[in-house]
Amino acid sequence: MSDQFKEFVNTQQEAINLVQREKLKESLILLEEAKKKFPERLDRIGHWKAGIFMLEGNRAEAISELNEVLDRGLWWNPEILINDEELEPLKEAQDFHDIINRCTMMYNKNKKSACAHLQVEGNSQSNTAIYCLHWKASNAKDFAFQWDTSEILSNYLIGFVQSSQLYSFNSYVWDEREVVEEDVRKMHLEFKKTYDLEGKDSLLSGVSQGGKAAVELLLNNNPLGCKGFIAFVPSFTDSDDIENILQDHVKENVRGCLITGDNDPFYDQTVTVANLLNAKGVPCKLIVNKGMGHALPDDFAEQLQEAVDFILND
Repeated sequence: MSDQFKEFVNTQQEAINLVQREKLKESLILLEEAKKKFPERLDRIGHWKAGIFMLEGNRAEAISELNEVLDRGLWWNPEILINDEELEPLKEAQDFHDIINRCTMMYNKNKKSACAHLQVEGNSQSNTAIYCLHWKASNAKDFAFQWDTSEILSNYLIGFVQSSQLYSFNSYVWDEREVVEEDVRKMHLEFKKTYDLEGKDSLLSGVSQGGKAAVELLLNNNPLGCKGFIAFVPSFTDSDDIENILQDHVKENVRGCLITGDNDPFYDQTVTVANLLNAKGVPCKLIVNKGMGHALPDDFAEQLQEAVDFILND
């Protein structure tokens, strides 16, 4: 994980801790400083600050904070603000309606021009190429930061695919399966234009919603001809989609690995999917991290290598 991204994550957690200890002023000071360090994340920081102002009962400052974000060119999916319980007292105010209208205009404008994107990192001489699908409500750049270790980048050539399905400012999702396949196909072609993939073992990976999408895409028709899938904390809500795919498609020479934590809200369904895959003839390794929630494991690089070894050394 890059130092800058790690600092932002740590700042977020520190702000949460301060709020939980009812040190609201200290959290506001911390986040105001963060706005200078991370101007590209002003939408998130400004949203957090607005929520804290509401905890103080300071509606005027909350509105001012939201407007500052919009004035500086960032915005939100309007549903994010509408569904925020901390902002509930603002919802009848004209100033808040004006903010929602501005957000709606920016969201609709940017949704029309949203397109898939590819960011490539790692070792072009590696024998293993991995296509990676980011978290829900994330992007390729932020996701790549989480893979930014020498152990990973020296061992693999990695294509981080960014969805074309806009969620909010610089934030994308994998909601529609047909669009997922189209995006991944297009970015695969972009990948091949620059890098020689001949003779490389290709794998499809993802985290959370991206992990679920990766599994479904590979099992459905495996458009990239990947040898297997690696899904970290996949957000399976049930096993019905996987079961339907397996009924319609016979899988040959495909293996996979699901990596989760026993405190992940999707843990039970992930175990069910792993058992289903094995029962249907798709070898699937299940790695369970004790005490881990919906997050990446601390020994991420080691578990990634374990998953790659399972798929390629059959």
